[in-house]
Amino acid sequence: MKIFRILLLVFGSLLLQAGPVLVLSFDALGNDRFNPSTMPQLWAIAQEGLRGRGLPPFPSTTFNGHATLATGCWPGHHGIVANGFYDPQLGRVDHSARAKFLEREPLWIAATRSGLKAAVAGWPCGDGPWRGEVPWRQLPFDSTYTDPIALDFADRALTEGADLVMTYLSGVDEEGHRHGPTSAEVASKLKVIDSQMAPWLRRQQARHPNLQIWLLADHGMATTTRRIHLPTLLGGLSARVVAHGGSAYAYLAQPSDLPAASARLRQAGLQVWTRSELPTGFGLAGTLRSGDLTILAPSGTWLSQALTPEQDANERSGRSGAHAYRGEDAGMATWLVVLGTGRRGTIGDIPLMDVAPTVAAHLGIRWQTPPDGKVVPRLLSKKPIKAKSKLP
Repeated sequence: MKIFRILLLVFGSLLLQAGPVLVLSFDALGNDRFNPSTMPQLWAIAQEGLRGRGLPPFPSTTFNGHATLATGCWPGHHGIVANGFYDPQLGRVDHSARAKFLEREPLWIAATRSGLKAAVAGWPCGDGPWRGEVPWRQLPFDSTYTDPIALDFADRALTEGADLVMTYLSGVDEEGHRHGPTSAEVASKLKVIDSQMAPWLRRQQARHPNLQIWLLADHGMATTTRRIHLPTLLGGLSARVVAHGGSAYAYLAQPSDLPAASARLRQAGLQVWTRSELPTGFGLAGTLRSGDLTILAPSGTWLSQALTPEQDANERSGRSGAHAYRGEDAGMATWLVVLGTGRRGTIGDIPLMDVAPTVAAHLGIRWQTPPDGKVVPRLLSKKPIKAKSKLP
């Protein structure tokens, strides 16, 4: 009888364990691009789960968007304040995929510490160790990284028993920048994503009945019609500018230049904040990685930092579409679909920093430091589901 009770407790605990989670991020796939016309197969699949809008942090860029998804924290806490920035000790940091630049624990490390198998593929700020720890499986982003390779990695990780898989995919970022978010090129890429991903997801659902799937992105994209050249506006002042599209940071060598720089930028129709003036909703308080001035353009205007004709030409070739505005600004919200919770319907707007805490709650992951985001109860599984045994 005693042995029977022990076995009952063991198998009862297994029934309460959650199934694995697959998080797929499609760069720059905005909610306004996802509908029955652009992606009919994935739209049909989405009706079987929950669908909403993901709200990215400010500025809505690839690296701080993915860092927020990974940590559940404001940019001021996880430290990735844009695609590029200046750090007082490190100097300029640009487009780095290295986990070491994160100042808060990423989900895959929290999962590893919690005894789970975590696999990460190509995730911005997801390469290499974080404070000496690495996940169970890791595929770095490099010149050989492609969507098929990333999906094969995710497929094999799930087959081999992963509890958490986080995979970065190309989405429509390049097409949106070069041709604009409403272009034929973006529409064509969406059709490709739809035709490739729908059967792939169906296979994963068939192989892993308890699988929870998150389809999301780091930011959306806005059509641009106007350019403002920041070095011209700040000419004669000792300022280093890092522009991200619709917003920028200015780092001033002389604090006495702040009033003049602010006045010039505002006269050009831009919003400007010093560090002490930053809105709470930006989540940049407490970090020196953001600029002495944070600059925001109206939606549809992009900010240039070009200092040479070559830089100017490169910028112009990729600015038919831009992002880095506020998360609530037009075109910045991302698509968000959650499958495998046992629920259907629409869920409204979900801040991207709520994703990691919710996934962690689903999997029973323990955080080293509680994140800023909150668990979204409706995105958890409706009832306990059977998962594989963790016993050796």
